[in-house]
Amino acid sequence: MSVTPTRRGEVVAGTTLRKPLVDLSSSSAEPFRSLRLAVGMRREGRATEVILFTSAEPGEGKSTIAANYARVCSMSMKSVALIDADMRQPNLHEIFGISRTPGLVDVCLEEITVEEAIIPVRGFGQLAVLPAGSSFARTADIASSPRMTRVLEELQASYDTIVLDTPPLLSAADAGALSTIPAVDVVLVVDKAAKRRTVLNAVRKLELISANVIGVVLNHQGRLSTYGY
Repeated sequence: MSVTPTRRGEVVAGTTLRKPLVDLSSSSAEPFRSLRLAVGMRREGRATEVILFTSAEPGEGKSTIAANYARVCSMSMKSVALIDADMRQPNLHEIFGISRTPGLVDVCLEEITVEEAIIPVRGFGQLAVLPAGSSFARTADIASSPRMTRVLEELQASYDTIVLDTPPLLSAADAGALSTIPAVDVVLVVDKAAKRRTVLNAVRKLELISANVIGVVLNHQGRLSTYGY
């Protein structure tokens, strides 16, 4: 199933999937459904879940995992907002075939509203994507700003699930800043070939900032292998 851009405020899903997106009718989607169930059990009764996906280093597949997790959630009668909070190296706009701008950066700079920037994707259940937005040199300042917290609060009032794709933990401060926002749960994506020391450094960083880490997923070529913590 591809995604076909129409007007700015809407994208229509087509018939051929872009490569990072799994076929929800195939067995490759089952691990994402299991992840959805596991995360749901850890929500502690909260009405809205805010799930942040990050990794230790670049290239571990966090964006692919975040995008597919959001799609699976949106097909189960839930409204889902998928946010590209990797404002340094965003790629969700490429996965879904939408414009990068305007987006999260522009919303946080108060140049546009959330409603104007977020893009519903018809054909993917109740999924909407907020792209990263304009290039900005100090993305960590945006990630740690009160405005970012307010943006998430606005989204929580309108969506059942918020999914954040963030930069790698050991490459930028953005993910750490976002992880400390109240009600944010963190899932660490680990590539099968990742070094143990690198993963431990990422886990220690999350522990130092008292992030609410609810699990680690092992990624193997864009497919979930295991989930746990």
